[in-house]
Amino acid sequence: MAQENHQDDHEHAAEHFFVGLDTQEILSRGDYAGLTNPNYNRLTFLAPHTDAVNPTNNHFHGIGAYSYEGALDSPTVRSTNTNNRIPEPYTNQPPLTLQPGTGLFEGLLISMVTDEPYSDLGIAPVQSIQTVDENLFDSSGGRWTGSLAGAEVALELMSITPGLYVADEMGENIFSGVGDRYIIGEGDDFEEFMPVFWTDASAAAGSYSATFRLQDASDRENPLGESGTFSADFQVASVPEPSILAGLGLLGWVAIAGQRKRRLESGTTAEFSD
Repeated sequence: MAQENHQDDHEHAAEHFFVGLDTQEILSRGDYAGLTNPNYNRLTFLAPHTDAVNPTNNHFHGIGAYSYEGALDSPTVRSTNTNNRIPEPYTNQPPLTLQPGTGLFEGLLISMVTDEPYSDLGIAPVQSIQTVDENLFDSSGGRWTGSLAGAEVALELMSITPGLYVADEMGENIFSGVGDRYIIGEGDDFEEFMPVFWTDASAAAGSYSATFRLQDASDRENPLGESGTFSADFQVASVPEPSILAGLGLLGWVAIAGQRKRRLESGTTAEFSD
């Protein structure tokens, strides 16, 4: 399947992710240029990329958008694409590290905004930046600027690693199982929604993932098309065994003792305080 070649000559925006509506009817680039866009009139999960030096280069990447694969004369439509994960696969960035929580999340490992790219997992409508970042808003010929008016934008949980959970900022779990939907906002001006991914503090070290799609949960006659599937990847970092920590501590004391012995042998004095 042909994909756009993403280069690393731009930086991932520190800000959150976006929900857009794809308004491009015919593909204008890539191997399938000229064919009907399989993502047309569908909700799309978008990652912003900005260029501080030349803001006119600001643009979005569609994460898990509908796409084609196979022969040009008889392609197959897929409900995702190869760039369907956060962090984006082409960056080779490891999964986001879950951090010790505080307050409502005391005793848990949680997702939070850190120095890691992609760690701001907030989700807002593209229309929210119309007057804030016109370059980003109008990128790709305004492809992602279709109105969400009347839509109830929902996240549907498609799969999740056992032991990983998703909560809102108040600590309430928003899914009880695969297939559940949670409305994150309505229309073009809903407030940014910040999901919190979490595990128990004692969770086994390793990788954890959750896969979603966006849906219009409104009961109107012609709801917006659902998005392709996309995943968020996390990791629980391994903690050294107590015996290893004890060994490191012993090595530290051996090193200190060695330095003290050398100082005493050279005629200097050494003082230690408890």
